[in-house]
Amino acid sequence: MNRPQDVENRVECDEPSSSASRAKYYSGFYPMHLGLLSVATNLFPVAWWTPISKDPFRFLVAVDRKNHSLKLLREHGEAALHFFSYADRERVVRAGYLSGRKHNKAARLGFDLVPATRLETTQIVNGADAVFEMTVREELQREDGDHAPFVLDVVHVHRRRRPATGQPLLFLGYRDFATLGERTRFRP
Repeated sequence: MNRPQDVENRVECDEPSSSASRAKYYSGFYPMHLGLLSVATNLFPVAWWTPISKDPFRFLVAVDRKNHSLKLLREHGEAALHFFSYADRERVVRAGYLSGRKHNKAARLGFDLVPATRLETTQIVNGADAVFEMTVREELQREDGDHAPFVLDVVHVHRRRRPATGQPLLFLGYRDFATLGERTRFRP
């Protein structure tokens, strides 16, 4: 295997984790666009999501195995991924610090839940910039990670405005958040 040549500003590499074939976790892939996932009437922030297909339209979402919403997602088989502006960061982030087992997060944080268009039990948050209603296609059965990955089919989209045209809420890792500053569009 060819190794990159040493360069003046080379980043030092961490030692491998306990498994010789895997690297230790490093959050150098942030920032991530922070979403708010609703399952039934429970809400929680999620940064580990990505589109995986345009046709059919699908997302992959990873849910922490200790999260109450994992049980709900398995039980209901549906969810809605919401995107809010940076101005809503306080309540979006705070949803991750309240337990859905003990609190009605929507009421406590001032989110107005309304019926979804295509989902049976999951409600959506009124006023989000964009909402993607989704049904679980498949849970990828992996027991060796701390997050459970789900493939979800997008069944309906609500658009108020494209999140990237405003000030999207970006997760930088740990407890750090930001929004966009300078923008540029590449023109080939």
